[in-house]
Amino acid sequence: MTSDSEVNTVITATTAAVANMASDSEENVVTSYTNTPITKTIYLIRHAESDENRRLHSFGRILQGCTSLRRPNKSDVVASMELLNVPAQIDSDVSEIGRQQINQLGARLKKENFVEEKGIQMVAHSPLKRARQTSEGMLRCVTPRPDVTTEEDCTAAGSKASSVLRVVELEILKERTPIEWLPTSYDAFTTRIASFEQWLAEQPEDVIAIVGHSQYFKSMLGLDFKFGNCDVWELQFDCSVPTSHEGVKVDEYTGETGETQRKLTETLKSSLSFARSKLMRDVDANNTKEESLLPPDSQADDGSAKDSSEEVIKLPRGWSLLTKLHSYDENMATTTVAS
Repeated sequence: MTSDSEVNTVITATTAAVANMASDSEENVVTSYTNTPITKTIYLIRHAESDENRRLHSFGRILQGCTSLRRPNKSDVVASMELLNVPAQIDSDVSEIGRQQINQLGARLKKENFVEEKGIQMVAHSPLKRARQTSEGMLRCVTPRPDVTTEEDCTAAGSKASSVLRVVELEILKERTPIEWLPTSYDAFTTRIASFEQWLAEQPEDVIAIVGHSQYFKSMLGLDFKFGNCDVWELQFDCSVPTSHEGVKVDEYTGETGETQRKLTETLKSSLSFARSKLMRDVDANNTKEESLLPPDSQADDGSAKDSSEEVIKLPRGWSLLTKLHSYDENMATTTVAS
């Protein structure tokens, strides 16, 4: 027969084993949780100027010239005619100016050792050529494309900075398509944005660079302005905040409404500035009361817009702390060409 002391020994050993199992289970839960960061640092980079951007800029100059009865130049007319080739606009290469932008910002980031110093663990980019070319030129990261030759796509060979763990290409990062501007297909675009945010929250990396498109970033963040070509922005993303298609729709609509109001305000300011200037010209220079006719802030208001990076911008769905780090310096490019 088993003695009482032996029974007690077995009970004690069993209890200790169960306690150790529970402890191990708790440790596993904590480890699994900490492997998925709640807050991530995200770097958003808009692609360099594309041939599509160049053509649209030319078309815009023609429209502006029409309002002032100014004849358009030949190069703008030729570039505008190229817009008739719709497929070429959807996936166009970067323009000559775009290559200058990539070279300037790429050299600046390389000098700063940007990828390594910021601890970027993953780079994700749109599959469109202008985003691929920008990602390779600025971050030295782009996925390979074994299905095409380097003559068809100069980035086909692929590349990856040694400190980066992963480089991925995401279809859901494509720019808003012409069809997605239609009311019947509007949900397709906002659904893609919601899917991207869900994907981002599920990734194990906590420092990620995204190379994409202006309208996409603008809609995702509910902004009333677009990023400039090759702009580099830093912000935080709280993965614990739920995202949904309906939430993206509401915030995107808010951003579009804000942009409309901003444009109306700018138009009103411009009209008031013109009226003020006309009033100043019409007032007799010898009238000692001339100054009293002007608003107190007439000399202080120079019509310049504040840099968005200096403002605290309220962002939706877990996004926060939007800060501009780098942008293309057109004056520097002009100086380089002149020298």
